Amino acid sequence: MMYEINISELAHHDLDRIVSYLAVNLSSPIAAANFLDEIEKCYENLQHNPYMYAKCQNMRLEKEGYRKIPIKNYILVYKINEKTKTASILRFFYGAQDYLELI
Repeated sequence: MMYEINISELAHHDLDRIVSYLAVNLSSPIAAANFLDEIEKCYENLQHNPYMYAKCQNMRLEKEGYRKIPIKNYILVYKINEKTKTASILRFFYGAQDYLELI
């Protein structure tokens, strides 16, 4: 059975900001397109097997069921709801960012 992917408004905003940064600020539309390709691959993986990615290593986040996917220099944070068979994308963060307090 495939899982449904739910993307939060914050995650949409984060993704737009990242793609804009790559395409405009770094003048690299190719990097932005490659990043979006990686995101699509992650979404497909989540639909088929959301448990394939590691739990967050922070005790609180792990206890609350958060998982993360490293994508280039960024991290996608999500949760799985087994009852509804959904994977909810919560946020995208820059890898060096202290995202623990932002979740």
